[in-house]
Amino acid sequence: MVRVIKPFISVLLVLTFCISSWALVQNLEIEDDDRTAFHIDSFGYESGGHFQIELTDFTLMVAHGYEPPKDSKYKIAFVLQRSDSDAVLRIEDAMNHRENTCFHQGKEALPDHWVISLADRHDWKHFSFSKTVEAPGFYHLYFSNCEPNTQVTFNMRLTEYNVDPATGRVNYLSAGEASLPTWFFVICAMFVVEIALWSVYMRKHRSDVRTIHYLMTAVVGLKILSLFFEAFRYHTLQTSGTHDAWSIFYYIFTSLKGMLMFAVIVLIGTGWSYLKPFLTDRDKQVMLAVMVVQMMVNIAMVILDETAPGSAGFLTWRDMLHLLDIICCCVILLPIVWSIKHLREAANEDSKDGRGASRSIDRLKSFRTFYLVVVCYIYFTRIVVFLLSATLPFELTWLSTVFSELANLIFYAITGYLFRPKAQNPYFAIAQDDDDDGLPEPSQAEMAEL
Repeated sequence: MVRVIKPFISVLLVLTFCISSWALVQNLEIEDDDRTAFHIDSFGYESGGHFQIELTDFTLMVAHGYEPPKDSKYKIAFVLQRSDSDAVLRIEDAMNHRENTCFHQGKEALPDHWVISLADRHDWKHFSFSKTVEAPGFYHLYFSNCEPNTQVTFNMRLTEYNVDPATGRVNYLSAGEASLPTWFFVICAMFVVEIALWSVYMRKHRSDVRTIHYLMTAVVGLKILSLFFEAFRYHTLQTSGTHDAWSIFYYIFTSLKGMLMFAVIVLIGTGWSYLKPFLTDRDKQVMLAVMVVQMMVNIAMVILDETAPGSAGFLTWRDMLHLLDIICCCVILLPIVWSIKHLREAANEDSKDGRGASRSIDRLKSFRTFYLVVVCYIYFTRIVVFLLSATLPFELTWLSTVFSELANLIFYAITGYLFRPKAQNPYFAIAQDDDDDGLPEPSQAEMAEL
């Protein structure tokens, strides 16, 4: 594990320092882009919010034989569309392969939108547009180029923020995210309480503490640090529109936490430190695969988070990484399934030859419980939360983040309870399994249920 983590930290530090930061005051650089239309950004506005575009050095690259419009009015524009949710139109694939259509004109035009026209080429050297938003909601910014067989190059600075009507204070966070800094601090405190209770319990049962318990403690500790720095990261975003150096620490600790959490789940699933003090070759292969994939996903997510959403392929890469993360989550279920199968066979054998099978059945029930907990955790945090973030009203998008963090809190608590250090923990490997003749035998109904 150390061999994987060391190069990961080095690469992550280099990437975090080298890539240019963007936030809610962001700079987008587009070069030789032939997309007909694409999404740039989404932001939840309250009444009185501010939207501003500053465009410089806009260039239209044309193919040989291109004929400019006779009226010198180019069919190029930005489109600002209002909606009630953060469901972005996937226009890149739809529009870029259709002929004789224009995203911001005619039948293709969006409802409840504003067209920011770039028809006059005299505006291309420097163009500025600002707007005070009156109707609250989610606003999605798109770029539309309906000039056939052309490519565009431009630099754009986008500024978006809300204004507190009572104090006049500027808030660069989207309307649905304004409360997140406070929530991160609150949830961080809840994790501190959780690790404190866990540490007290470990101290009272120190003779039964195994290596896996220290790894579980490290996971919670890294989670606390990631939440702490994420709270400051969002606070800085809220006040200045950029996240500066706080993101460096956030990326490091959240990535390490993710990798270690997956490793701990795999170790628990294989029965390491509970059923056996070693890992089989198959277990090691799963561990290595999960760690490598998670390292790749974490590094890719850092790069993606530091890339403006309007960049080519942004949405595609985001969806691919989300899918890859789900696949990785499914892979970690394999060791648990293998352990369940092994324990079921052991319980059946013990029952047949007359030996006590109660301990094997207790272990089997616990592994089945853990399996269901992991499945529910993956389904909720990777699918339900993803759907919630796309469908919640603009002022309630914070709920998806809070629900995700609370799911982490509950998952860690349940896992800690199932695997807490105690002398009679059904996971622990007991050498006296063959001497358990005094234990009651399981009934046929229990065996059939298992």
